[in-house]
Amino acid sequence: MRPLFTIQHPADQPISPRVLIHHFEGAMDAGNAGALAVDQLLMTLPSERLATFDVDALVDYRARRPTMTFVHNTYSSVVMPELVLDLLHDDDGEDLLLLHGAEPDYRWDEFVGAVAHLAVSMGVSQAVGISGIPMAVPHTRPTYVHHHGSRPDLLPNQPELFGHVELPGSMAAYLELRLGELGLDSRGVSAAIPHYVARDEFPQGASALLTAVVQATGLALPVGDLEAAANINRAEINAEAAQQPEVSAVVSALEAQYDAMAPRIAAGEVDTSAPVLNLPSADEIGARLEAFLEANDSGDLGTQGWNSGRGG
Repeated sequence: MRPLFTIQHPADQPISPRVLIHHFEGAMDAGNAGALAVDQLLMTLPSERLATFDVDALVDYRARRPTMTFVHNTYSSVVMPELVLDLLHDDDGEDLLLLHGAEPDYRWDEFVGAVAHLAVSMGVSQAVGISGIPMAVPHTRPTYVHHHGSRPDLLPNQPELFGHVELPGSMAAYLELRLGELGLDSRGVSAAIPHYVARDEFPQGASALLTAVVQATGLALPVGDLEAAANINRAEINAEAAQQPEVSAVVSALEAQYDAMAPRIAAGEVDTSAPVLNLPSADEIGARLEAFLEANDSGDLGTQGWNSGRGG
């Protein structure tokens, strides 16, 4: 059996990363928040490929078929999935690792073992997963980021929003669990993305994620570009919402609910026995938003429109 990964970094060049950031395509990532954060890091920080995983051994192509381009009777190209570990240097020159790409379908234990071996052997002591989750929150307010992890004593003071739940597993969650069992400070940060833009790119969520990573790790990460993109995106959403009174009413209701709940969340007074964000009529809101999206599905809203993006 061929090796699960290939090292591409020269062995005679020492590195000393203490933080591993990870994000996988395929699981939940509302607003593409985690993916946008990864793109931001790769575009703005010096990076080099450290290791490449064998996606043929890990990915089910029939479940997630690669995109192929067909032009004039000829297949001209194909975009195959990747799963890689990159070495980055933050704005202060500190080494960090970024694990990103397709979420494995197979050999989870073996993959986690390989990641753990690479991380521990290089001195990593902290791992952070990043993602977006859809919630009934307005786009006009600061993005709430929920922290979770293997060391509750190291997490910031925050309310217990979710209580006891069982949910389908993801590689990000499984990696968080297993790295924590090995003694690492293994955690995740999840940005609350307005459910009505969960399918679109929401740079405000990505900015909130990287800000949370900075606070958790002490790394110097660039967020300025995402903050600028968030301002533009917010203005675009406002303009579209203003054309639909029903959508404006939904946003106003979410704002009122958020403003009433925010002080209680900050004070840790949220009662998890009742819904934290209890909309007056979730079914009605969803129906109105779906009708709005369908009515504007002509592609005229631009790349940051209501019904564009890579999916959430």
